[in-house]
Amino acid sequence: MTLALVDTSAWSRRGQEDVAVVIAGAIEANAVAVIAPIMLELLRSARDSRELEELAEELDMLHRVELSRAIEDRAREVLVALAGRGYHRGPSPTDLLAAAAAEAVGAELWHCDRHFELIAGVTGQPERRLGRS
Repeated sequence: MTLALVDTSAWSRRGQEDVAVVIAGAIEANAVAVIAPIMLELLRSARDSRELEELAEELDMLHRVELSRAIEDRAREVLVALAGRGYHRGPSPTDLLAAAAAEAVGAELWHCDRHFELIAGVTGQPERRLGRS
């Protein structure tokens, strides 16, 4: 299985059975990556400290893509390219960093957010929509 960087938009749809099965299978195959901003978004959604600690343990088992200067620069390049198409106000900074990080490590980007489809239109990188909005 190819490495997948899973965005918050896909993680938050794990209540949808098809999404849960796909993500669980990738976790079991040790094929899920995460970046710090996504991890923090997920931890912020915990209802209490116990749930936060459990989620943190789960996330700590995933591959971590460190945000390097090259990843930051690529995110900015993509933002500039999107501005040329009139879409620079769509993707969030986390979206841009996630896409650049996935591209840097050759991971497929899993999401449920049309902004990643706009980004992939610029980068040509593999992306997969999971779940329903």
